[in-house]
Amino acid sequence: MPPFAGLLTFEAVLRLGSMTLAADELGLTQSAVSHRIRALERFFGVPLLERLNPGLRATEAGLRLARELAPLLGTIAGMRRRIADQPGPRVFRLGLSPSLLAWWLSPRLPSLCNAFPDLSIEVCTWDTAAEAARTEVDLALLWLPQSGKLQADRMEEARELPFPSESVFPVVAPGLLGSIGPGQDWRALPLLAKGRRGEETEREWSWATWLRKGPGHEALRFRDIGSSLQAALDGNGVALARSLLVADALRQQRLMRLTGLGEAQACSNTQVARWRDPHDRTAERMAAWLVSSAGQDMTAGEDMTASEGMAAGAS
Repeated sequence: MPPFAGLLTFEAVLRLGSMTLAADELGLTQSAVSHRIRALERFFGVPLLERLNPGLRATEAGLRLARELAPLLGTIAGMRRRIADQPGPRVFRLGLSPSLLAWWLSPRLPSLCNAFPDLSIEVCTWDTAAEAARTEVDLALLWLPQSGKLQADRMEEARELPFPSESVFPVVAPGLLGSIGPGQDWRALPLLAKGRRGEETEREWSWATWLRKGPGHEALRFRDIGSSLQAALDGNGVALARSLLVADALRQQRLMRLTGLGEAQACSNTQVARWRDPHDRTAERMAAWLVSSAGQDMTAGEDMTASEGMAAGAS
């Protein structure tokens, strides 16, 4: 039989796309992860991973192994729930980022509980991809690249459901617009950014993409998008937002978008609902409920704010 530790390591490396992240998740050194992968390749007698610069890619043999491995690990992951078969409501663990929880899901939790009355829902949050990979949940809401996912991830379509595509655009608290001087536009306001300076890997999150018509002034940086949006809500400046997170604030006119729909930048990442157990129909149904709700929310936000945002951007 193939070494079980090697199979788990191969799955982690393929899922995370990194030896380093896999080592962090499994509590191993990077050299130990490499050793397990080499041992697994010796067992099968073929290379399973192709080392790129940067990153990794599954070989044809690796893709075949991923197809065989996914349902097996999914079955094992659900073994505890099936064997315990404890009476009473099932404890269902839902994992997501703090920003997605605060800015979108939290107001919808009562409706979610009503839609799944037979569950006791436990909400878990994480700050990093490595922490998300280590957290054991029944359904994970992950923020993943639109492109650049490993080919083997596409073998998980039965256990993965993407949210509607999102866009990025600048938003501001309506009360702050009155501080704009004559002949100026919103770019004269303080600009708020997320993440460390110089580490923006997606052009839509860099203010350089948005400042072609004016110099702008980056005033404050925040650790994550949730903090940046809260600062905008408090009237501290203009923040870059993604569609889903500000859908409620736009509809309630607590924030206003500053560009029209045609000027928004497409998100390089997408929200994905992913569950490990392919036999978990409850996770599949909850993923569908969340994705449907997100689509309705984004449509409502766009319909109610597009004309207002264009008018504000021109003022």
